[in-house]
Amino acid sequence: MSGLLLCSDVKVTNPYPIAELGISLHSGEELCYYIYNYVFLLENDFINEHLLYFIRNELHMPKLEEKIRKWVVDQSDMAQILYMILQDIHYYSEAELQVFKAQLEWIRRANPSERAKKKADYLLQKRKYAAAVQLYDSIAGGEQDKGMTREFMGALYHNKGVAYAGLFESEKALDCLEKAYENLEKEEILKEIFMLCQMDGALELPEAMMLAVPAEQQFKWKEEYETLYKHLKYSGKGKEVAELWEKDSVRRKAGVQTLLTRWKQEYREMAKS
Repeated sequence: MSGLLLCSDVKVTNPYPIAELGISLHSGEELCYYIYNYVFLLENDFINEHLLYFIRNELHMPKLEEKIRKWVVDQSDMAQILYMILQDIHYYSEAELQVFKAQLEWIRRANPSERAKKKADYLLQKRKYAAAVQLYDSIAGGEQDKGMTREFMGALYHNKGVAYAGLFESEKALDCLEKAYENLEKEEILKEIFMLCQMDGALELPEAMMLAVPAEQQFKWKEEYETLYKHLKYSGKGKEVAELWEKDSVRRKAGVQTLLTRWKQEYREMAKS
C-alpha cells in the first residue's frame, strides 16, 4: 500500500473468523487486506450470510451489504463483489486495485489445477503444511486439465516436498523432491535434496543425484550446510532464516546467499580472535 491510509475507528464487537488461517478480522481494513492478499484462498462460499452480517452490523456499512446482495442476485460473480468491497472501503489506491483486478482476471482464465495450486502454495507460505499437502494430493489425484504440464507437476511435487519437510516427514519430502527433479531437472532441487539428507542422517543421497553432482560441488554444499547449522545452533539466527521463507523464491534465494556470506565472514572473524 502506498501513501497515508486513514483507518476507520469502528469498534468491532464480534470479529470475523477465518478458520483456514486461524485468524480473525477486526475491521474493514483487515477485511480488505485479507481479500487483497489471500484472494487465491477464497471460494465461492466466501460471500455468505455471516460475512454480510459482519459488514452490516459490525462494520456499520448497510449500503455495502445491500449492494452485495443485489450483485449476488443479479450477477453471481464473486470477483466483481470482491472488487466492489475493496472500492467501497477505500483501503487500497487505484493502482493497487488495478493489480488486484489483474489477479482476478488470471483466476478467471486459469485452469482449475492452477487455481488450486495457488491456494496450496498460499497455505504452504503460511506454514499450514498439512492442509497444503492435502490440497497438493487432491490436485495430483484429481481430474487432469491443460494446466497440468510437466513443469507444473514438478513445481507441485517440489512444494509438496517442502511441506513434508515442514512436518518433519523427511522420507516423504525426499520422495517428492526426487519427483520434482525428474520433472524439472534443476540443480537447485538437487541442492535441496542434499541439504535434506544432511539434516536427516537417516536419509541416503539418491545414487542418481550423486552421479549428477560433482564431488567438488557436494563439498561446497556441505560447507554451506555446516556454516548454517553452526550459526543456527550457537548464534540464535533461526529467526532470520524463518523470515526468508516469507519471501518469494527470487528474494529468498538472494537472501540465503547474503545470509550465508555474512555468517561465513562472522565465523572467520571469530576464528581470528
